[in-house]
Formats: sequence, structure tokens, C-alpha cells
Amino acid sequence: MRPIARRRTLAAAVLTALALAVAGTVPAAAAQGDHGGRGDHGGRGGPHRTAYYLALGDSLAAGYQSTPDGGHVVGRGYAQDLARTLGARAGRDHRPFEFTDLGCPGETTGTMAGGGCPYPHSFSGSQLEAAVAYLEAHRKDEVLVTVDIGANDVQRCAAGGSLDLPCALNGIEQVRTGLDRILGELRAAAGPHTRIVGMDLYDPFLAAWVTGDQGKALATASVQLSESLNGVIASVDARHRVPTAQVAAAFDTGAFEPTVPLNGRQVPLNVARILQWTNMARGDIHANDTGYRVIADAFLAKLPEQYLN
Repeated sequence: MRPIARRRTLAAAVLTALALAVAGTVPAAAAQGDHGGRGDHGGRGGPHRTAYYLALGDSLAAGYQSTPDGGHVVGRGYAQDLARTLGARAGRDHRPFEFTDLGCPGETTGTMAGGGCPYPHSFSGSQLEAAVAYLEAHRKDEVLVTVDIGANDVQRCAAGGSLDLPCALNGIEQVRTGLDRILGELRAAAGPHTRIVGMDLYDPFLAAWVTGDQGKALATASVQLSESLNGVIASVDARHRVPTAQVAAAFDTGAFEPTVPLNGRQVPLNVARILQWTNMARGDIHANDTGYRVIADAFLAKLPEQYLN
């Protein structure tokens, strides 16, 4: 997701929701099991071999968060949470653990593959090129790769508070073709002990529910539209035998019932989740510490229970 440079009202921010998934309905493919290749070590490696974790994607992968004073931080997100959990597991087994985060705020599927991420980043060329080089250098090692990408392909289509339908349709198709290329190249570079896990997206624009009747209508529409985008992500993941961390489900994205108390009023559960687990209360679509932990847990749920245990 693209970092927010300034505060936006909920009413203004929600207009971007209409760009989240304005493609034909694509049925979400069932999440696939692990096909990373287990080899003689059952996918765990030897007792003292290093375990590696590579995080790829946009601002969520980078751990971007706004701060109450109007600033922002990077490196405080789900990848860091996941790395701490996996590092602790490896440590109990006296195994070294190395974590590399290539996530770049503002990244689209196009810039991830072709270069040009707008945020300062550590790699030259494209993020995909850097990831492929990393995987080729670690073909014999045990590597976990997490991928989140696609939100920024469509957010631009609601610039100025109006929906550009051809742009939105094109954005969804870019996610389909771009993610297909990204996962294809990652798969080709990965060794037999590499696990790749993707993720679908929560819907931050549910926060519009609290702005009035028009906001309720827009929040309802945003869920329907985001389901289409998530369906594209899941289907492309499945094509490459990549399990999809079910972040939307973890955020109860479709749950307009039951209603729960929030700040002195009753709101649908999915609305409460967004206002409690992201920074949308101050116009920032990114997760907060709690939300990032939920995303990390969604990734962990796609790993075998014995992974690094």
C-alpha cells in the first residue's frame, strides 16, 4: 500500500475504495497447501543450518505506519513480527536465522517487476530482480518468502475523489498479469526448500461506515469490490502453488453482523476491526501494531505447525 503523505478525512479516503476491485467477479481459488519442497530434511534443514526469511511487497511488507504527530515509521510491521517469531523458534533449536526485508512503500506489481519504486530502497534495479538474485544465492537453503502486492495498482484510479472505471479495470488486470510474472520468476529461482506465501488484503475503507448513510453505502460496496481483487490474488497464487494468507478473513472483512460497541456506538464487526487494527481514524490506510500482528498470524497459519519448531 502507498504511504499517506498527509491526513485525509474518512469521507475522502473511502472514495479510493471504489478502485479496489472493479473487475468482473473472480471466484477465489482455494488456498493451496505447502509445495515448497521438503527434501531429505523435511524442509527444516540440518540442526545448525541457517534459516532465512525474505519479505517482499509494498508498504505493508516494509512495515510502514503513520504516527500521531504526522510523521511515519518504517520497519514496524508484520514482517518484523513474523521474523521475531521465526527467529525465536530457530533459536530454540540453536539454528542461526537471517531476515531480509525488500518491501518498498508505493510499490506496484509493475514497479516491483520493472523497477522505479518511489520510496527510498536498498536494492538497485527492481525488487523482483533483487529477490531472484537472493533466491538463486540460497537455492540449497531453507527460505521463507512472503509476498504482498497489488493495492497500489488500483488506488490511483480514484484520484481527485472520482472513480476512473477504465483505470480500475486496467489496474485489476495489471494485478493479474503482474503477480503472475512475479510469482513465476520467484518460483523459477527458488530452491527445493523454499516456501512462498502470498496474502490477500483487508479493506480499510470500511471506516467510511461511521460517516453517515452515504458512507455506509460506500463501505458496503467496498467489501464487494475488494472481494473481486482478493479473488484475483488468490487465483494467481493458486496457479503457482502459493498458499494465500487470509488477511481479509482475519479482519472479518465481510462481517457486517454482529454489531459491537465502539466509542459509545454500535458498529458492524468488520468496521470495528478496521478502526481498531488500522490507523484509518486519522486517515492512514496502513495497519497499526495490532493489525500487523494479525497479518503475521495469518502468515503463520499457512506454515506447517512444526515449521522451525
